[in-house]
Order: sequence, then C-alpha cells, then structure tokens
Amino acid sequence: MSALAARLPSWLAPRDTASSSKRLWRIETVVLVALGLFLAIASLNDLVWSVDDNARLVADQMTWRHYNHRDYFNVSAAPLVVGRPLDLSCANATPGPPGERTQICILMEGPVRHGLRQVVGGFMLPALTGDFARNRYRCYGAATAQHLCDKP
Repeated sequence: MSALAARLPSWLAPRDTASSSKRLWRIETVVLVALGLFLAIASLNDLVWSVDDNARLVADQMTWRHYNHRDYFNVSAAPLVVGRPLDLSCANATPGPPGERTQICILMEGPVRHGLRQVVGGFMLPALTGDFARNRYRCYGAATAQHLCDKP
C-alpha cells in the first residue's frame, strides 16, 4: 500500500479484494451515469448560451453601424447588466482611436432579426471619460426611463 493510500480513511482506501455485492455495483453505476449526464447537459447548456451571446453581441455591433450610418470597426458591445436583455454598444462619433472622441452609445433589446436588434434608447459620452452615469448626456428612450444618466 502506498503512503497516500495509508493516509486515507478506511472507506476510501483501496481494497485488496473486489466487493462481491452486485447491488452496490449497480448503485455506483447509476450514480456515475447520472453524474455524467448532468455534466454533459450542463456543458451543452453553457455552450448554447455562449453561442447565443456571441451572436447577439455581433448583431449589436451591426445595429450600431446601421443606426448611426458609420462603418467603424471599433464598436464595443456588452450586456448593460448581466442577466438582463438590455445591451449597450458604443463607438466614436468621429474617426479616431477608441474613447479618444465623443462616443455615441445605444441600448438594444429583443431578439436578433435580419442581423439587427431593436434600438430602445441611448446617450452620448464625452471623449476620454469612463462610462458612468455622471458622464452621460443627451439621453433618450430607455436610458432616460431607467435613469441611466445624471444629466438630461
């Protein structure tokens, strides 16, 4: 017996002989199969949510470009609050490095239809500032209704 096996409690230590109880073998098999199914379902569920989130964020970027009539590459897209259907996409109002110019931000919700999502609100952000309520201005739609802006 190895040093590790000697330190294990008796019920976890390897046995010298196999158990002859078929009932115990069946219970162990059922538990292992159930655990395997649970892990497989959880992994598949996580993968489906991940693919759905990625498709939604790509649609958010396309919606920003379509709605603002600007074909910029650096459009940020992220959920506004994790677990809620409201997403936020921001990009510069004029060409330049991300965040170096005034930002146009739009809020979107609902399903992806024809590669785009429904715009329900938005706001502007001054250049070189963080996305905080105190910095947001020219709010409209859901941004005003949900009090996401300190300034009108």
